[in-house]
Amino acid sequence: MGVAIEAPDRPARVYPAMLRAVRSCLPVYRILLAHTPGHVVLVVGTVLASQLSLLMTLWLPWKLVVMLTESQGPTLLPRVLSGMPQKTQVLVVGGAIVAAYVLHLAAEKLIDWLCERGAQKQWQASGKTGLFNNQSKTARQAYQRLLRSAAALVFAGLAIVALAALYPAMLLAALLWCGLVPSALHGAIAWRPGLAHGVRDSLNRLMSGFVQGGFFCALAIVVWQYWRDALPPLLVVLVALILLRQALQQTAFVVLHFAALDRQRSQVRALFLPDVRWQAPAAVRSPFDELLEPARREQWMREVLRSQLGLPLEGTRLEVQTRTLGAGNIKALFVRPLDGGAAANHGFLFKLFDHARDAAAQQEADLLDIGAAGLPAFEWLGKTRVSGFACHLMRWNTQSWRTNGTEYAQGVSALRIRLMAYEPPPGLVERYRRSRALLPERLPHIRFDALREAAAHKVQADAIESLRLAWPSFVQAMQAMPLQLIQPHLSSNAVFREEDGSFHIHDWADWRLEPLGAGWPLSQHMTRDLEHALAQASAVRALPAGVTAQQAGLAARLHEFERRHARENYQGAANMVAGLLR
Repeated sequence: MGVAIEAPDRPARVYPAMLRAVRSCLPVYRILLAHTPGHVVLVVGTVLASQLSLLMTLWLPWKLVVMLTESQGPTLLPRVLSGMPQKTQVLVVGGAIVAAYVLHLAAEKLIDWLCERGAQKQWQASGKTGLFNNQSKTARQAYQRLLRSAAALVFAGLAIVALAALYPAMLLAALLWCGLVPSALHGAIAWRPGLAHGVRDSLNRLMSGFVQGGFFCALAIVVWQYWRDALPPLLVVLVALILLRQALQQTAFVVLHFAALDRQRSQVRALFLPDVRWQAPAAVRSPFDELLEPARREQWMREVLRSQLGLPLEGTRLEVQTRTLGAGNIKALFVRPLDGGAAANHGFLFKLFDHARDAAAQQEADLLDIGAAGLPAFEWLGKTRVSGFACHLMRWNTQSWRTNGTEYAQGVSALRIRLMAYEPPPGLVERYRRSRALLPERLPHIRFDALREAAAHKVQADAIESLRLAWPSFVQAMQAMPLQLIQPHLSSNAVFREEDGSFHIHDWADWRLEPLGAGWPLSQHMTRDLEHALAQASAVRALPAGVTAQQAGLAARLHEFERRHARENYQGAANMVAGLLR
């Protein structure tokens, strides 16, 4: 069941954001005109030439089709062509199409070159030292966006004048469309402020829809006038449609360019304005971060508990502790109801996954949905979505505590044995096999040439060659091993100790299935430890009779060997060769 919670009422409105971007760019335009006026004029002129060439590239093919299909000969051609034979005219128009397109491509390349030179000259004129990483690339991109935006506005103005002369009705429809779309967006955001984030995130798609919608409005005007027998000449209609589409595209480019400039406002001003120093802006809070604000999180937590478990906690005070998992894009929120009657005897764990960890959220949910029985895991209560983000709900014992130090080492050792004793359900194994390569499937891709190059001496190089010759037998041995579930990244934040001394894990986002023994730490006492672990695991799980501590130890070494190889730590992998051969 999904729970849709809106974002807080603090959106960036459409109009103020665009006006802010324009205002912040005006001083930059003045500086560009002062230091690189030639580049500004050339870029604007070249953009106009590029768009006119594109216009000819779109219009001339239609003209060519008319010439090939008209029985009375072509019309509306320059006098210099009208006297030529029709086949010659076709060749000339076809060549003009190619020439117009080549001119368009050449103009685009010239724009890039002029912007790169202009940005470099402007940067030198600012007289500043290193500001931030990728500053030259940022300066070049910002310079190009600034000038392309100005050129696009000029082209749109010229297109309006041309449409007013050619087809006033189409121009009126286009202007109404250009006013309707931003007004509708502004009204929608005023009605539902949570839409502001969606508008920012999908601005490219919105602008594409804006162009297509405006073009369809123009087509509707053409159909309407045809129905009323008031349609202008076909040539006028075609030129007006092409011109309108280009004008709408240039208007969309202006919006996208200014949106990008607004996101880099502090960098652009520091790059181009001599009196502005660079100061890193405060991090922009994402919708994911806003869901973790105290007022917001209590709202959606209560809604999830009500919808998932039927617990009415509207008047209950909640004590919340937040922990960060992974790279910060998974949040674990431990919730303790303080005065909720029977509900106060239980704690709840909410795990909220950012979109960057959607795969990890699905992996954890699949494991706990299919094979939670027998796992040292918190009680699984289900999954939902909060404002589009994956959310997992578990129950935890409020009397348990997070491990650290010696207790954590003891817990990890006990949990390894528990995972070795866990029998993965067949459905989970099949799902995993269809998704990821197991260790026996990764081993054939070992690069022994890279290992030989990393060998420290001839003896080690000879050992690597011996390992290469024996490698098929190693792969075959791993294929015969039963599978076990491992947790390759098990931190102390994820391990809790219960009152009875047992240990539980609440983070299952990165579990793997590997041959039995994989993931076991390498040590001098590994064989003895594995014998003890296998003895305990076999009391819970039926293991094949041929599985020994030596085979499990080989799986542990091969797993570590492949891990080092995958990280291109070839020297570290080469150092393990002698142990593998033994």
